[in-house]
Amino acid sequence: MTQQPDKTINLKQLVLGTHAPQRMIAPIVADNLRDVLMQGRAIVASPAEIAEWRLDYLGTVVDFDQLVTTGQALQAILGNIPLIVTNRTAAEGGKTEYSEAAYIASYRALIEAEVANAIDVEFSQSDHTIAELTHLTNNSDTKLILSHHDFKGTPLTNDLIFLYSRMAKLNPDMVKLAVTPNSREDVLHLMNATVAADRQIEPPIISMSMGDLGKITRVAGELFGSVATFASVVESSAPGQLSAEHLRTVMELINLN
Repeated sequence: MTQQPDKTINLKQLVLGTHAPQRMIAPIVADNLRDVLMQGRAIVASPAEIAEWRLDYLGTVVDFDQLVTTGQALQAILGNIPLIVTNRTAAEGGKTEYSEAAYIASYRALIEAEVANAIDVEFSQSDHTIAELTHLTNNSDTKLILSHHDFKGTPLTNDLIFLYSRMAKLNPDMVKLAVTPNSREDVLHLMNATVAADRQIEPPIISMSMGDLGKITRVAGELFGSVATFASVVESSAPGQLSAEHLRTVMELINLN
């Protein structure tokens, strides 16, 4: 039997990885800076352990000073809860069409202000963008999550394993993969590929099969190697997200620890 590598990552004081329970991430999906802070307070009062600030819901940001000020206020509200900052492009299910400069600049501002504990960078971005953001995170305390989202379907198991390996070769701190199932077999492709990749690549993995068909992957990630899952507190950011309260109940019922 292949030995599973022991791999962990810390966001603030929170440990994600091999010997930690599956962690719950809740998105902040406000379209204005005032509501960003309101949603942050709601996450603090919820079972969620990590917050994800979706900048794309704000549209293209031009006032980076105001963005940083809001981010610092959000961090003060979150306290020990880590913050992932995400620019999700329209091509991967986001709300904003970014220029390369805007995509990088908003991340740079929040990294340099020590607001972001992690950033989510899409694998589909240019080599220059990924290299620039890798350089920024390598010279800070911010972690880099390399992600890929498929809202049309699910590749076969071996194709998914190959995708995981290509992402891991860029040496991110974590990799994230979200796919859309069109059959029960698609859900198994994602789960089987994650099991295999978890034994083959160094970074911890976050993975999910979206929509109603894939809900089992959101609650039982520990079974196949996903270290975190997403749940909604104010509103969802992707198909199939359960509420944080419902997800906590289900995870407690099937507690794998």
